[in-house]
Amino acid sequence: MNPKGLIWDAIKEATRLIVASYNDAFLSDFADEFDSYWSKTEGGKNIVSLLSPGGVSRKVSLWCSTVHYYLGDDDAALENWLRNRFPGNKEDFRFTTASHIVLKRPILPSEYPKSGAAVLRFLRELAPESIEQLEDAAEAADDKFTVSFEGCTDDGPVLFAIEVMPPNKRGMKAGRRPNMVQKGFRPGKVPTHIRMQRLFGGNKVERHEVVRADPSWIHGRDTPTVAPLFDKRVLMVGAGSLGSEAALLLAKTGVGSITLVDPEVLDYPNVGRHVLGVAEVRTYKAKSLAEELARRFPHMRSIKYFNEDWQTLYGKDPEVFHNTDLIVSTVGSWEAEGRLNQLARNEPDFPPVIYGWAEPFSVAGHAALIGSDGPCFACGMDHFGSTLRAICEWDTKTTRKQPHCGASFQPYGPVSLSGVAALVAKTTTKALLGEMTPGTEAVYWASKDEIVEQGGRFTREFLNFFPDVPEFGGTRQLEWRRKGDCAFCGGG
Repeated sequence: MNPKGLIWDAIKEATRLIVASYNDAFLSDFADEFDSYWSKTEGGKNIVSLLSPGGVSRKVSLWCSTVHYYLGDDDAALENWLRNRFPGNKEDFRFTTASHIVLKRPILPSEYPKSGAAVLRFLRELAPESIEQLEDAAEAADDKFTVSFEGCTDDGPVLFAIEVMPPNKRGMKAGRRPNMVQKGFRPGKVPTHIRMQRLFGGNKVERHEVVRADPSWIHGRDTPTVAPLFDKRVLMVGAGSLGSEAALLLAKTGVGSITLVDPEVLDYPNVGRHVLGVAEVRTYKAKSLAEELARRFPHMRSIKYFNEDWQTLYGKDPEVFHNTDLIVSTVGSWEAEGRLNQLARNEPDFPPVIYGWAEPFSVAGHAALIGSDGPCFACGMDHFGSTLRAICEWDTKTTRKQPHCGASFQPYGPVSLSGVAALVAKTTTKALLGEMTPGTEAVYWASKDEIVEQGGRFTREFLNFFPDVPEFGGTRQLEWRRKGDCAFCGGG
């Protein structure tokens, strides 16, 4: 251990940093690693930002809790997020106005403001057009003033914020301080230039740290597919094991609006392979799943639910079905899906439908995208609603009887189901983004060993389609074939 040597190395490193700080390349490094240098000051807050990056300087909405600040593009968006995030909070949220300023670049450590006047100095260089907007926002400010900043870098935007504290007369106790912004003028009569001088003068500035919680960042770290998905609407018919997993994946992917339709309640046998748990037993699946998605993803634009079957809902409110971009059905009932297929063929301007289902033991699955033209869903089914193009086959029964009630069920768990849920969710996102056309089927299969372990094997037809089936499972797409004698569309 050599304390003197350590101190000397630290001094040399500090000297190197000071010298390098005059180099343009090093200044660029400061901007690229902004979060490593910017930190909140004593009394600073963590700000949760829901703001959409990449826009222009503008007024935004602010809500202050006792712990954190929250920023939203407007009052409605911010309140929707807060209601979803804190469902038990019944109070009326009181919003104030803050400013969001877009800069040419992040500020450097030498530009970190210690006073209101210092804020105006770097704004005159990096965003001079924002001064007028700041003046407008300051018209309603007599107290501390919050400003959020967005600086552009080669790696994307960085966000930070400051709070300009109110000007105070020195030496006076907090409870007796006069309003130094208003002083000398009647209410509402302070000239703009005087107000700006007082709000952005020598008064103290606190630095806040900003945490991004906007959809673009949460769902893909600013990848380009998030924004179009956030504008899409999906109607989920079925919120059971497969439907709940697919809905959760779609919400995680960034689909902005999801409506859930399911008449059933959750029971104990469902818990092992459902998104919901024991706490939601005896509650409606659609309602509890919608509440769960809202808690997890409070920024979603819309999460609705209907505790009834889709036929009843359509009879009362068909617009729920027409005002969506895509319908995803995972009910696994030929009676229900056959009727949905018939409706989709007969109703004008009916949205495309994805039918998703798992084969026995969930070692294989299907997701068929069906439009209003071309082959219908029934073209790929026999008269009993079984697929004409199965991936696996068994020599024995694949269902089990539930004791005492005689009901049948498929014995599979959540791990095997996850592959089918991923297939349905991925097919849905591709359809929403226009990367898959109606009349296409996506299929998934587990490894050959897993299929054999469950007593199954690949069907001859499937092997004829894909003679190079990977031993370890996979996914493929193929055409949904038209059936000439289809009872629903007649093959036309």
